[in-house]
Amino acid sequence: MRRNLNYAVQTTLLSLAFVATLSISGQETKVDPTGAWNWSFAFNNNPLNQQMKLKFDGDKLVGTISGRGGEAPIQGLKLEGDQISFQVRRERGGDIIVTKYNGKISGDTILGKIESSFGGQPTTRNWDAKREARKGPVNVTGNWQYTFTTPGGQSFEPLLKLKQEGQSITGTIAFGQNEAPLSGGKIENDEVSFKVERERDGQKFATQYTGKLEGDSIKGKVNLKWGGSDRSYEFEAKRIKE
Repeated sequence: MRRNLNYAVQTTLLSLAFVATLSISGQETKVDPTGAWNWSFAFNNNPLNQQMKLKFDGDKLVGTISGRGGEAPIQGLKLEGDQISFQVRRERGGDIIVTKYNGKISGDTILGKIESSFGGQPTTRNWDAKREARKGPVNVTGNWQYTFTTPGGQSFEPLLKLKQEGQSITGTIAFGQNEAPLSGGKIENDEVSFKVERERDGQKFATQYTGKLEGDSIKGKVNLKWGGSDRSYEFEAKRIKE
């Protein structure tokens, strides 16, 4: 009786282990498709370079492709395991061109096929995309200062106090004794953006900052909306080292 019971227990454990092994082996391998991918092919005996940028917008994977025809959004993007597929619609000479991409992601390489049709002539070519090397982690936390001169010749040195948590940026900007909070701040790779909303003479105005982080400097543009007019100027903020 006991021998039969032990045998039954061992058989059950072996069965559970076998099922667990099947479950693990059946799991899809998760890959990270985000980043900038580059590839090239010959077009009319000339090399044509293209780049795809993929990122997550919440839980949704989105992206664009840029090349000879400019930048275009990716449509119908699907990622199943290590298989990626999508299409891009462009207009050329009054005709709509649909290009379909199908490939397999392996590390920093995508291998697959590109199918398109123009003028009723279908074309298929190999797709061999390489991901650009990822940059190290960046952090804008700290104090930053830049110089701003008004059209009237008056100069200011605004002080930015930034704090980064993940891709979110919070903080304040101070013009002398006047300080205002930032809103909508974020950083993606090395692209920084945030907004400042203030009030002057009973009117509210918004200032949008967009820039690129380069070491201890942020270079970009400031877009100001006030009094029914839009103004923009370049700025370069330097990190204040303590």
